[in-house]
Amino acid sequence: MNKPQSKQRPKEDATARERIITEARKRFATSGFDGASTRQIAEDAGVAQSLLLYHFGSKEVLWKAVMDDTFDFARRVGESAALSHPANTTREKLLLSVRSFILICSEMPDLHRLMTIEGRSKTNRLTWLAETHLKGLFSESTKLIRRAQREGIVKSGDPALIHYGMIAIAGMAYAFAPEISLLTGRKRKPDPDEVETLVSSFLFVD
Repeated sequence: MNKPQSKQRPKEDATARERIITEARKRFATSGFDGASTRQIAEDAGVAQSLLLYHFGSKEVLWKAVMDDTFDFARRVGESAALSHPANTTREKLLLSVRSFILICSEMPDLHRLMTIEGRSKTNRLTWLAETHLKGLFSESTKLIRRAQREGIVKSGDPALIHYGMIAIAGMAYAFAPEISLLTGRKRKPDPDEVETLVSSFLFVD
């Protein structure tokens, strides 16, 4: 006897929700918030627009869900990297931070594309993003950079700019991977170890 349809619905809904978030991330990363539409995102995800609105209610709620999901993924990658590479010294902790971010960008190149679009204007969305996800990460990163500078292992300069310099090198290596491929003829995306070497040369004193 077939199971009642209602028992299948929660799993189906969860799968549809994940698919909507995945496709919404791509749309927001390419078209921005204003250029993306719930109709197009629903079409990309292969669901009815009514189902998208059932799950999220509005485009802004969907955008926040995409950001929550993105930074939750980033947190999981960071925790996994920390388990694989225990860090005790300041240098090791910085390298772990660098390595984690490179792995995140490698697996989710849309992250840098999203942040490049959202970081251009001081909107209510950017304020929410800063308060919800960015301030803690930024504070931890810049404190670690200052400590490393005091220890003489990181180059001098504004810790905030150094923080964003690391993000730029790692993020653009993957966000611009299609362009890099066209210009270099390389079929593969940049190797994380190679990107880590570049970031390290930017960050650490020789």
